[in-house]
Amino acid sequence: MHGFLLGGITWLTACGLMSAGLADDLPAHPAGIGRPASDRGWWDVLARSSEAATAIQRAETCLATPMPPFDASTYLEYSTTGDRSRYQSQHGKRWSRLTHLVIGECLEDKGRFIEAIDGTVKSLCADPSWVLPAHDRGMWVFGGGSPYADLVAACNGYQMALAAWLLDGRLSPKCLALMRENVSRRLTGPVLATIDGTAPEKVKAGHWWASADHNWNAVCTAGAVGAILATEASRETRAKAVEWSVRNMDAFLSGFSKDGYCSEGLGYWNYGFGHFVVLAEVLRVQTGGKVNLYKTPAVRRVAEAPVRLEIADGVCPAFADCELTARPEPRLTELIRWQLDQQPCTGSVTGVLTKAPALYHTLVDLEVRRQSPAGTAGKPLAALPLRSSFSDSGVWVTRPARPGGMAAAWKGGHNAEHHNHNDVGTTVVVWKGRPVIADPGSMVYRAETFSRDRYRLPILSSFGHSVPVVAGTLQAEGKQCRGQVVATDCSDACDTTTIDFSSAYPDTGLKKLERKWIYQRDGNASLVIEDRFSFSKPSAFSTALIGLGTWYRVSGSERSACFLIDGGDGAVLQVDVVFSGTGEWQVHRIDNPGKPVATRLSLGLKAPSEEGFVRMTVRPAIATLATSTLLSVCAAPEKLEDPRKAPLLGPVSAATSGDSTSR
Repeated sequence: MHGFLLGGITWLTACGLMSAGLADDLPAHPAGIGRPASDRGWWDVLARSSEAATAIQRAETCLATPMPPFDASTYLEYSTTGDRSRYQSQHGKRWSRLTHLVIGECLEDKGRFIEAIDGTVKSLCADPSWVLPAHDRGMWVFGGGSPYADLVAACNGYQMALAAWLLDGRLSPKCLALMRENVSRRLTGPVLATIDGTAPEKVKAGHWWASADHNWNAVCTAGAVGAILATEASRETRAKAVEWSVRNMDAFLSGFSKDGYCSEGLGYWNYGFGHFVVLAEVLRVQTGGKVNLYKTPAVRRVAEAPVRLEIADGVCPAFADCELTARPEPRLTELIRWQLDQQPCTGSVTGVLTKAPALYHTLVDLEVRRQSPAGTAGKPLAALPLRSSFSDSGVWVTRPARPGGMAAAWKGGHNAEHHNHNDVGTTVVVWKGRPVIADPGSMVYRAETFSRDRYRLPILSSFGHSVPVVAGTLQAEGKQCRGQVVATDCSDACDTTTIDFSSAYPDTGLKKLERKWIYQRDGNASLVIEDRFSFSKPSAFSTALIGLGTWYRVSGSERSACFLIDGGDGAVLQVDVVFSGTGEWQVHRIDNPGKPVATRLSLGLKAPSEEGFVRMTVRPAIATLATSTLLSVCAAPEKLEDPRKAPLLGPVSAATSGDSTSR
């Protein structure tokens, strides 16, 4: 146990979980969540809802579309080229077909989709592996080795277990037997053997996630235990699985900061904590509320953190491996508000039958909305405050006093976070609904993404973030590389934070490196980012701003310059720079295939210096693009030769040289 304690009582006890009596609280027979298709009183109400026709039409599309075949060559691409996207795309289409057909049959109850479900099940059960190739070490499962559960095998196995439970009596006995045999062999059997200690070493090793403090634990545990509850006849066996799952969730929650922040990124909050909620709902329903994972204060902090993370206009920082468009999932936040504060879900079931990511998400959401009457208006969310601080995580979000003003976020943190990027000191500035100065977020995953070469990829290294290069050196990885808060000062007019992040640049001769953010709320707001440094001997120093847009120079002199970045749709920011010595600059394009291109404005001192500063003031543009000069752009390498060394790319521009042609 990791010790989320409530008044000296372990969380296990606080949840109402006592192993000896738990079996009696569980249903007499295996059960999923929601209601089986035979409960027409439940499903017929849903069939009359506004989105039922859309869900049925989606199932009809599957009838008219052949089942995409399993392609062994795309499975093996990961082990040969490192590509995982082609197989995962195909895999997702195959399994989503099962969800669509099952929902369609449950709603319509005419038997029209049964034959297609039977064919889909046969195809999926013929696959040599339900484990993603990226998680199939040495292609062990693909080659016929003992199956174990990864993220996808757990989730899809749970979906098949639920499909069998939902359509028991409607699918043929042969089809149901095939479904249950595959769920048992590929998921519940290996997990139960791991729980009782009889699993082979390969299987035990594959279930390392049971003590992990990140999304894998919640996702795999929710899938595995949900499937066990839906298929295992023995109450005692199910009770052991429930107890095991609660211990696992204690480990999972320990990975969040005390302030509730998810260092994996907001997308992984939706994914990981979203599956925690799936498990919590299943356990709550099946034990009549006696096992309640929502009871600890830690859960409330984790649940409420994403709402506080919004910068402005629905934009959240894409820190860590996160999509630029990531937002707290509305159906998930509504569910949480209902369970924590009894705030009714708004509207009807809209978005649940057609938009929930998986079959079990659909059923969980429908069950919750059955408790929260449709059409009941919930309490509106409070307006965002002037600032949100996550002091344990070193993340700050600061907002304007005037609606529509410029807003910002920045982070200290450290360089050993979950799904870490080397980004201590990075900054996001939002203007007109766009992250113009941005954290570029995640990349399309491939083998290198989670390998020893991770920080040779510019988008994941500090080269791809708005932080300095010190003596030609990028940030190092590790928990010791962190932003130590030196001072904070917040008022209605101004928010100021100063960090010392010299530890992120070891072996560079630094004596001091501090970054100060000064966010002023007058007018449409402005943000000063000032880096001050000192070395044991004169050394090179530069800092950078990462933008999603095109850079222009307005003016320049020996120790100052003015730039614009056009983020599109009128979102233009001005950056006024002051150097302690003669300044120079250059722009790099950081390609991120499949994602928006990031442009990096490097701002450095021309000569090595023993001490100095670079001060950048970001504000909504006063100057115009029409009178500015387009900056020339150099392509950054696809991979850094050394994860600690910044690439040397020209041309370098200074106040006395031209940049490009006028616009």
